Amino acid sequence: MKKHPVMSAGWGLIKKKGEGMKNAVIGFFMIVILVISLAAIQTAENRTTRKNELDSSLSEAMEQSMKILTVNPVYHIEKESGSDEFTADFIQGFLMKTTSNSEFTVEILNVDVEKGLLDVRAKARFRQIIGYGEVSCRKTVILEELEEEKETPCYISFFAEKPAKEKDTESSYVLKKISVHFGDRLSAAMLPESGLEKKGYIFRGWKMTKPVNGIGILYGNENINTLCVGDDMEFQAVYEQEEVL
Repeated sequence: MKKHPVMSAGWGLIKKKGEGMKNAVIGFFMIVILVISLAAIQTAENRTTRKNELDSSLSEAMEQSMKILTVNPVYHIEKESGSDEFTADFIQGFLMKTTSNSEFTVEILNVDVEKGLLDVRAKARFRQIIGYGEVSCRKTVILEELEEEKETPCYISFFAEKPAKEKDTESSYVLKKISVHFGDRLSAAMLPESGLEKKGYIFRGWKMTKPVNGIGILYGNENINTLCVGDDMEFQAVYEQEEVL
């Protein structure tokens, strides 16, 4: 039996429409799968990045805090009752080292400033493509008292400002640089005695710029001996403008 030409054409049109819809559905699901795959890859990479940042920041902050406690006691922490101050110092240092927009939670599991023990768990909560993600890290540091001096010397540098020249701005230069044994205390005799004059300004003291402590204490003959050398250190001369009467 022969098919009517109109029926044949209609059937062919329906068949083409069916194939077109099928291809559209396949294409749609392929796009969905691609988007999900890209989202999963980005989420995994983002999680890895956050994890690495958390691990690195926690390690650096713990190392710096323990180093300050045992080698460079610039915070004047009393070893018998300084846990709160030491903990606050560590948390501040940790937050300063983080660069992402995560929400951080720091849990101090154990701290003993006398024995040099610090046990910390940190969590980072961050926004991702779908909802929020969270990574955590736990680290423990036990630092024994240093009994032997390191053979490598530590260099102490004192910086002052060069006088401003025409069409030039003031810049710092090394006024004095000395070599000190690891573990030794600084003394007033090590401080520069000349080259500190600056017209219109009064010299107030030395600010430690390396390692960074964020305290802003000025050091001079009276208190420079509170610092012990555990690494290279740098100091910047600080001035105050004279009052004009």
